[in-house]
Amino acid sequence: MSYIDDLQAVFESRADITDYRINLAERRSLGIGIRDNDVGSVYSPFSFGQSTGGGFMVQWQDGLLSRGNLDGNSLAILDQVLANARQAAYEDPDAAQFLGPQTVHEVPLHSADVPPLFDERTGYLLEVVGVLQDLAEAYSAKTLNGGVGAGTGTSWLRTSRGLDLSTTSSSFSFSGSFDGIIGEGRSQRTVAPVDEIRAQVELAAQYLQQLRQPVDGGPAGTRTVVLHPDVAYSLFSYYVWGNLGGSAIYHGQSAFTIDDFGTARQVFRDDLTVTVDPWVPLGPGSFMYTSEGLPSAPTTYSEGGRLIQPIVDLKYARRLGLPATTPPGSAESVQIRAGKEHPWSEIQPQLSDAIVVLSVLGLHTQDRTSGSYSLSTSQALLIQEGTIKGRVKVTLTGNFFDQLRDTSLQLVHFPGQSSPGFVLPIDVAVERTVDG
Repeated sequence: MSYIDDLQAVFESRADITDYRINLAERRSLGIGIRDNDVGSVYSPFSFGQSTGGGFMVQWQDGLLSRGNLDGNSLAILDQVLANARQAAYEDPDAAQFLGPQTVHEVPLHSADVPPLFDERTGYLLEVVGVLQDLAEAYSAKTLNGGVGAGTGTSWLRTSRGLDLSTTSSSFSFSGSFDGIIGEGRSQRTVAPVDEIRAQVELAAQYLQQLRQPVDGGPAGTRTVVLHPDVAYSLFSYYVWGNLGGSAIYHGQSAFTIDDFGTARQVFRDDLTVTVDPWVPLGPGSFMYTSEGLPSAPTTYSEGGRLIQPIVDLKYARRLGLPATTPPGSAESVQIRAGKEHPWSEIQPQLSDAIVVLSVLGLHTQDRTSGSYSLSTSQALLIQEGTIKGRVKVTLTGNFFDQLRDTSLQLVHFPGQSSPGFVLPIDVAVERTVDG
């Protein structure tokens, strides 16, 4: 019997447990880190590991629920783990849902090119590290941080109602950050070619060069602003996904109400559509089922700017009287569409006076439900006559919901980025002092 079988046997043998759900994953990983130029230092060691982890939810005979964690040592002390969980039991009848057998859509999540990195192709990781070091030297970066890693694993989901699902997946990731200022990287399911890694991380090195040149940002006021995809999706995730959550809607902590979905309320511009596609083969954000065992499916959350449905798990689906939905796995599984879209190489030459924002500070402190924000950044670049001139310090003020209704909003695709950047007018306060 496997470890998951042994765990399940104990849960089955407990007369005081009415229902259970077990999530378990076994994973192998390896990686090489770089910390302040040092490769494999005590702060970023060469790593090779195997881990087992997961969790459970049980419903006791009296209807109370308990949750707990599992690891590779849990089987030997499982009675004590369950005893501790019992002491923390709580009442939540809407969460007491244990699915039976489900039919899931098979999605390839494991790439055959990852396992060789653990054996005959381990040297490739050092080759990637060499690329990162070469870029740091070529662009005169004083400090380099980052690394490269890979992983493979299998996860299982079992319930007392007969649900029995498993998934085998792989991962490969790399990142490089220069002088603690700017970085690039990516996580995916296949091994990235070294030329692709170099091109992606070099984008950060190029930004670093441009950020070294402070310039006068010009007047305050409404300016054309380009939100880099990382910034655009951070705002989108905070304000849109944050307000589409079933828990927030149920508890009145969302900008939207349940009635807004029943009436398909218009909240964005009429050509904006937001979907989640978890079925892309080997997609970084793809998955076959949720941690509760709900089969994934392509899902539309907004169509033509109208609300279609919130993000609801089994608990809040019951509370709101709605079907449970597929959540966004990551930015890579989310598709945002609005109007005609353009590549950055086409948009940049057309910008006579604009500010490119590469990161913002303090997003988590903003009022999520109002959509309003005031965000500062020193990682912004001034563009004049299609040419990047240098770094500016600015504060952006606006309302993200209003901006998603603005017909002047343009979506722009940057090299190596899965989600789009946004080009739009934003009120900008500029710090006029030019420093070194």
